[in-house]
Amino acid sequence: MTNNTDSQIVQKQEGRVKRIARKLRSSFETLWERSRPGARARKGASIGVAGALLLFTSFMGSRLMTSLSTPVDVLVGLLVGILSIAVLAGGVGIAVGLLRALLRYLGWAGTGALLAFFLLFFSEFRFPWTLALFLGVGIVVVEAFLGGGIAIASASEFRSARVRKKILVLAMLVLALAANSALFSWLAWSGTDSHLVKPAAAATASATPLEAPDPSQPGSYPVGRLSYGSGTDKHRVEYGQAVTLKTQPVDATPFVKGFKGWKEKLRRWYWGFGPDSFPLNGRVWFPEGDGPFPLVLIVHGNHHMAEFSDPGYAYLGELLASRGFILVSVDENFLNGSPLGDIPKENDARAWLLLQHLKVWRGWNETAGNRFYKKVDMENIALVGHSRGGESVAIAAAFNKLTHYPDDASVRFDFGFTIKAVIAIAPSDGQYKPAGKPVPLENVNYLVLQGGHDSDVSLFLGDRQFNRVRFTDHRNWFKASVYIYRANHGQFNTVWGRTDYPPPASWLLNLKPLLDGEEQRRIAKVYFSAFLETTLHGDARYRPLFRDQRLIKAWLPDTIYITRYEDSSFRIVSNFEEDIDVTTTTVAGGIQEGEHLAVWREQDVNLRRKVSRDNHAVYLGWRTAAEKPEIASYSISLSPALAQEWKLDVDSLLVFHLAEASEKPPVRGEAEEVAGRDNKTKEKEGEDGKEPLDFTVELVSRDGSVARLPLSRFAPIPPVLKMRFTKLQGLEEKHYGSSPEPILQIFELPLAAFIEADSRFKPVNLETIRFVFDRTDKGVIILDQIGFARLRLGR
Repeated sequence: MTNNTDSQIVQKQEGRVKRIARKLRSSFETLWERSRPGARARKGASIGVAGALLLFTSFMGSRLMTSLSTPVDVLVGLLVGILSIAVLAGGVGIAVGLLRALLRYLGWAGTGALLAFFLLFFSEFRFPWTLALFLGVGIVVVEAFLGGGIAIASASEFRSARVRKKILVLAMLVLALAANSALFSWLAWSGTDSHLVKPAAAATASATPLEAPDPSQPGSYPVGRLSYGSGTDKHRVEYGQAVTLKTQPVDATPFVKGFKGWKEKLRRWYWGFGPDSFPLNGRVWFPEGDGPFPLVLIVHGNHHMAEFSDPGYAYLGELLASRGFILVSVDENFLNGSPLGDIPKENDARAWLLLQHLKVWRGWNETAGNRFYKKVDMENIALVGHSRGGESVAIAAAFNKLTHYPDDASVRFDFGFTIKAVIAIAPSDGQYKPAGKPVPLENVNYLVLQGGHDSDVSLFLGDRQFNRVRFTDHRNWFKASVYIYRANHGQFNTVWGRTDYPPPASWLLNLKPLLDGEEQRRIAKVYFSAFLETTLHGDARYRPLFRDQRLIKAWLPDTIYITRYEDSSFRIVSNFEEDIDVTTTTVAGGIQEGEHLAVWREQDVNLRRKVSRDNHAVYLGWRTAAEKPEIASYSISLSPALAQEWKLDVDSLLVFHLAEASEKPPVRGEAEEVAGRDNKTKEKEGEDGKEPLDFTVELVSRDGSVARLPLSRFAPIPPVLKMRFTKLQGLEEKHYGSSPEPILQIFELPLAAFIEADSRFKPVNLETIRFVFDRTDKGVIILDQIGFARLRLGR
């Protein structure tokens, strides 16, 4: 009885709800019918809007001032308004017609899918709208054929259909399946390496191998491993119950700006903490021995926060710990990106957290009973960072020397660690600017690695930080950069891997040119280990490999390496930053002159997509005509006392940084070519068999003696490097641009070689440096950082 009564009550309630709904709908329909404007009102509204546009365009026409007459100007404006109405109305009509046709044939679901594909390709992948529309329509048509064909073929009446219909349906299915197969095959295709540049045969000559053991091989120390952290991590046991050493959270609120609302709440829910209690978590690899051992912190960059990045440097931890370094892979995943919301401009927070880790290590080293008591060499510290982490280690090294936070002086700093080395892997640059200025670095050893096929940080932004490193205290510092042609962004971290973007974007990346992951990480092992052995262990045997990568060819995978180097002994003659006068040198009293040059200009050496490098250089081009063989040259005359003041001698090096430009020299006298120093004058470079550029370097003494040597005697000029990041050319140009990125290579020419070429030449009497373009018929080079250094430091 009770059940029946309940059922009746429910039925009455449902009936009451339905009656209320019907009354509401009827009321809305009545209101609409009463208030809906009639045909006459709608026509009047249309005329009113059109009239307003015509009046506005007529007024704008009156401002043309074509000198014909005011009525003519007004008429022009009126015609523009009429054409605008006609064109836009026609376009809207076509769009409405297409939408109706789509709804008729595809229904709401298919039409929605088409728009979703278009928006996905256009907004998410940033395809050109034409390509996005083409792909969207293509996918919808193919899948419509497939779905429609299956629906027809599976119907019971299909068996009795005419043969013609069966053939048509089966053909539709076959075409759709073939198109799907082609699409999936293309997505699975690794791409092409047909663009890869190979150095000409003459450029493969190698230098005498370095007399030192391969630093990528394990050392003699047994390796211990542990983790430290809050002990309360919800997602990782190594930072939860399994921590060996517990650390206290820190308040990073001043460094996490503008992060509030639902995003902050969602991230706090996921992690269990917010910026006011960030944990200090780290994975440690350490040598089993008495110590003390240098301390190296490595920090990852931005990645999906739930795919933890810090385990990806275990290969470096195992190697470096075996060679007598303590390596800590710092966990900053809670600062990384996520669909739950990104923390904006957080690189200063990443840097500050690194310094908080160093505070922890300083405390452990001074605390009796701690397992690291007196085992940490706090006078020899290095910071290593990848991607945003590569920028943050430079920020940390700059913060380390400050007493106040540049963006809020109420926040005091008390760090003062002995950070001797900074390594950046494909770093970002400018994501954070202290006090609105680029990050300065002073009196620290610096190394930057960049992959030529890095599709994430595709610009060599680390080159900007390289240029900002200054040596001012006359200690034995150096900086180096290594550009690795076939390396990508992610393979320096085993978690990130071969694709620099997650699916589905990764399906569009061109992966075939890339080095194998183990090969790429071997490069990191060689350079990182050698750099740390040099800067923290004081092993000078490895320093020459940063000056010339050919010394260690046997240790490295086969690809093109372009390197730069500078140490405390370097004295600048000209870096083209001082003024707008192309005839003056950076050092006072010098004069720069060009003769018979087809190109001579100073400008910023832009990165790809014309992004500024914040680095000026001189562009020099020549074209030797057979009928009038005038030899082009570029001369730098030094002030009379400079060579003596700098004590140039047999141990001195003439240094300059140089790259081949991706443009051709114009023919003098042909104005249209002289004016066309842009993409129109670009020519294909780096092709197999192309003659490498070469020229003669002349050193002239005050007594008139001239020592002459070809540049190729010392090293080849690297070719212009071509990249191909994606499998779609249209996407390639939109995302990465079509112009190659100039990469400067260091050249160090011992003055001793010029003395051998002409015994009369005395470096102390050097008056003129001259580049004579007599060995290649034509070319354009980028020249920078001309000066002198010492072959052996300490003199």
